[in-house]
Amino acid sequence: MNGWSMIQTFTNPQDAYMARAYLESEAVETMIQDELTAQVNNFYSNAIGGVKLWVKEEDRERGIEILKDGGYIIPEKEKEEADWVWVRKETDVSHCPFCHSDNIIKLKDLNLVSVVLYFILGVLFPLFRSTWKCCDCGKAWKYKR
Repeated sequence: MNGWSMIQTFTNPQDAYMARAYLESEAVETMIQDELTAQVNNFYSNAIGGVKLWVKEEDRERGIEILKDGGYIIPEKEKEEADWVWVRKETDVSHCPFCHSDNIIKLKDLNLVSVVLYFILGVLFPLFRSTWKCCDCGKAWKYKR
């Protein structure tokens, strides 16, 4: 594949087609590889390295920037540590303690200590720890009583 550069891989062919259409709308020549294998047997997608999106070498940097602007490439961010928030009985846990928004989601993190105890003792403990995240301010927190 002389003159071509792979800029992104996708698990599903339809995601690759959407990114391809987005790049071609910006006049970037593209090519998709391994989409038929992933369509015939979608479990092979990870085994073959996903559906690959290729662009011409001279359009590589421009293509990456276009995909970043479109949300197809998300820059790696460091995992945000959750803050501990002390609560009392009268604390309203349905709102963000930082910006007081009600647009929050509950995330579940795997509790490693419980997993180890399960394998050692064979007793099922709660395996997940709850973390909340505000969709407006982006902060994450855990409640401690």
